Amino acid sequence: MALHQTPTAFDDVDPRKRVRNVALTFVAIGLGVLVLMLLESIGSSKLTQSLALFAIWGVATVSLNLINGTLGILSLGHHGFMLIGGYTTGLLILDEAARARILTSARSMMTEESLAISVTSMLRSLGLDALTTPETLWVRFLIAIFLGGLMAAFAGLIVGIPSLRLRGDYLAIVTFGFGEIIRLSASTRLFAEYTNGALGFPGLTSEFGKSIWWTFGVLAFTVFVISKLKFSSYGRAMQAIREDEVAAQAMGINLAYHKVLGFVISAFFAGVAGGLWVSWLGGVRLDFFLFQLTFFFLVAISAGGTGSITGVLLGTALVVFVRQYGDPLEQTYTLQQWLAFAGGALVLMAALAVLFRSLRRLRPRFHWSAGVLAGAAVLAFVIAAIDPAFLEGTFRGFGMRAIFLSVLLIAIMVFRPEGMIGRNEFSWAMLLRERRSGPTDEERGQDAWLTNPVLNPRGTDVDPEAGPQKPTAPGRAAARELDADWDEGVDEASRDGTDGSRAPDDGPDDGPDDERRR
Repeated sequence: MALHQTPTAFDDVDPRKRVRNVALTFVAIGLGVLVLMLLESIGSSKLTQSLALFAIWGVATVSLNLINGTLGILSLGHHGFMLIGGYTTGLLILDEAARARILTSARSMMTEESLAISVTSMLRSLGLDALTTPETLWVRFLIAIFLGGLMAAFAGLIVGIPSLRLRGDYLAIVTFGFGEIIRLSASTRLFAEYTNGALGFPGLTSEFGKSIWWTFGVLAFTVFVISKLKFSSYGRAMQAIREDEVAAQAMGINLAYHKVLGFVISAFFAGVAGGLWVSWLGGVRLDFFLFQLTFFFLVAISAGGTGSITGVLLGTALVVFVRQYGDPLEQTYTLQQWLAFAGGALVLMAALAVLFRSLRRLRPRFHWSAGVLAGAAVLAFVIAAIDPAFLEGTFRGFGMRAIFLSVLLIAIMVFRPEGMIGRNEFSWAMLLRERRSGPTDEERGQDAWLTNPVLNPRGTDVDPEAGPQKPTAPGRAAARELDADWDEGVDEASRDGTDGSRAPDDGPDDGPDDERRR
């Protein structure tokens, strides 16, 4: 009997599409390198610094998204991990001239022993004097940010342990408390020997922090590692924990292991971002690692899409753009101009509300709230045009960039809680509007039940149409076996003159037909 060639969810991925995707990825990387070269050659220094800041904050937000988005744990202490990585990197790569100035300063709290800690001294003790020259500074910087990441990862291990017994808001409070404890402890006498208290230490090289090649290289490495982790069996286990911890534990997922693993990996890359951050700033101080830094990361994650690496990078670009080019928001204007700006903002909000309802196909399209916003905008424009006496004077919008980001976060949470792109990720199949017919070979290999001969004994049968050497995709044989069993049952029912269900017993005696039906 011929088997129905029913497509299943486990059909092989077309190898030609895989080759095409790899080729398109390399082309995109090449175009990206060309664009960065062009921007570096003709762009301003502020543009270059903004791009480097985007890459540094991108490393931090992508690592934070591993906890908040993939693992589903609200962490508010990311600035503490960055502080550990930043201070470790700064102390290890501080040049000799800066160390001499700090040592001779009357206000310095650092000692000669603490200032002797550096990558240069460690390399000299190992006999690697060739790596202590000015030309090999990049090697020492790599070692420094790696050690800074390890120190932050150790702190992430300490924070990850309480996550085994806490959930929700309680765990968020613990992470926030950890970040503040680390920041405030750095100024105490216990650690002032290594941090110089609230003064910190300037004199760090900005050669790497403000280089788009260094920062984007680290960002590319971070995105590669986090994306491979997300789409691996570990990442799917973390997503299962995010959806339902009880169900994940019932399926055999080790909650403690995956939670601690997520915290350690996220803290490591946060420490690396902290090292690049202090290099971008050219020094280390406690006020460089306030909770406001974590707030910016949370806004970026929420705006782009929690759980999506692509969305997080889009949200980071938005936050960096507002921070770097939002200077007009904090200038001094007359009250009449501020009222006109408010009217324009209300008009924009009304238009976005109408657009949102149109895209969601909600009725009525013009909600009464949009009418209220439009009416308030008209009133603001009218008052600004009349220019009454009480509008005389000026006002400086100090802190308006942070206020703008806060209002943006509120608007996103109201109108699109999942962010700009939700949990979707960029892929060439999405760009070309293709649909996946099943999991990839890598995903099949990571799921034990698909290839386990005990759980799926027919998963490696030979496909007669593809030749004797090519096995069928795991699960396809099992699906076709079900089709064959169904066809056989239908044929038996047609020969017996029934509709396929079991015929009722004619009497107490079981005949051959009754035994066959059973």
